[in-house]
Amino acid sequence: ERHGPIGIGTVIAALGDSITEGYHSQGFWRDDLELTPDAFPPEVASADRRNYPQYAPTTHVHRPDVNCFTSWMPRLNDLLAAAWRRPVFIANEGWGGATTAAYLKLTRDAGWQDRMRLLRPTVWLIHLGVNDERHQVAVAEFAANLAALVEVLLSEYAAAPARIFISTPCYDYWPKAAPVLQAYRQAIADLIAARGLSPGPDFFAAYAVDKERLYGTDPVHPNLAGMALMAELWAAALCAASPPTCRG
Repeated sequence: ERHGPIGIGTVIAALGDSITEGYHSQGFWRDDLELTPDAFPPEVASADRRNYPQYAPTTHVHRPDVNCFTSWMPRLNDLLAAAWRRPVFIANEGWGGATTAAYLKLTRDAGWQDRMRLLRPTVWLIHLGVNDERHQVAVAEFAANLAALVEVLLSEYAAAPARIFISTPCYDYWPKAAPVLQAYRQAIADLIAARGLSPGPDFFAAYAVDKERLYGTDPVHPNLAGMALMAELWAAALCAASPPTCRG
C-alpha cells in the first residue's frame, strides 16, 4: 500500500489559560484519549476535520464531568483555512488557572516540550493575564514573565518574532480589575513594539461590552457566542499580518 504526500499546512500553538482551554464551550468526556474527529459530533469539528475537541488538562479541578473542550479552535481553523487556502491545525495549549509565571514554568514540563517539538508550530498565539490580575501580580512582574515566555519561543523553538501574536487579556467584570488589565495591556503593547512581535486581538476592549450575550455565568469566561467571536478576532489579527508561510 502506498500513500501520497500529506499536506501538513500551518501549525499554530495557542498558549493561554482556561479561556483558551475552553471553559463554557462544549465539553465532553472521553475514556479513550486517543482522540479522532469520529469521537465527537460533526458540528464541533472543523470542516476539514483537522480540529475538534482536544484534551483539557485542568478540568478535573472545576469540571470533573468533562475532559475535552471544543474551545474556539475548530471555528478559527475554518476561517483561516478559507482565508489562507491551505490546511491549518491549532493546538490547544490552554492551561486553566495559569498566570504568566505558571505558564513559563509549564514550558519546562517534558510533555509540553515534547508536543512543541513534535508539532513544530510556525505561528504562536498568546493570551494570558486575567489570572495575573486576580493574583495581584505587579505590572513589571507580568511584563517580565511574558517577555521570558517570548524568549523561550524564540530561542528554543525557532519562532519568528512576527509570528508570535499576543492578545490583551479578556475584560474581567470583577470589581477593580479594569485598571490592572489596562496596565497589562500597555505592557503587552510595549513588548510587541520592542521585540517586533505581532499584535493579537484586543480582547479587553472587545468584551468590555455586551456581557450578557458574550460571557457565561462568571465575570471572565466567554460562552459559545463569545468563543465564536474570539475565533473571528484571532482570524482578523492573523489575516491582517499575513504570515509569510501562508497564502491569502
